[in-house]
Amino acid sequence: MIESQLTPGLRVRIDRNRCVCSESCARLAPNTFETDDEGLVTLLAGPFDGETAVRAAAANCPVAAIILEPVDR
Repeated sequence: MIESQLTPGLRVRIDRNRCVCSESCARLAPNTFETDDEGLVTLLAGPFDGETAVRAAAANCPVAAIILEPVDR
C-alpha cells in the first residue's frame, strides 16, 4: 500500500494489488498518479493535482484501488 498526505485534511492510499492498469487515474490527475514499468499505479511526489481532480481519479478507478481518507487536523 502506498500512501501520502494530499492536503492537511485528506490522505490518499493506493492498493496496487487491486490495480488493473486502466490508467484513468493518470489521465484525470497526471500530477498525482502515474503508471510504472509494470503498468501499475504509483503516487508522484507532488505538487499534487487539486482535490477535485484526485477525487475524480478515485471515483473513476474501476477497481477502487485509490482510497481517500479524511485526516483529523
